[in-house]
Amino acid sequence: MNAVAVSYWRSIKRGIRTYFNTPDELRGDVKELARMDAANGVVSAQEYKRLIGEDYQ
Repeated sequence: MNAVAVSYWRSIKRGIRTYFNTPDELRGDVKELARMDAANGVVSAQEYKRLIGEDYQ
């Protein structure tokens, strides 16, 4: 996984950055990290939706 995407995802979870301001080339990796965290219970489905802007599926 791209280290920069990991850094962005950590910042998004902390409220420092937003997914919507993530560079296009990192969005896929950041979304995959978010999905993994939701699947593993690190973030709830509601948090995923708030952070990423779409329902967790």
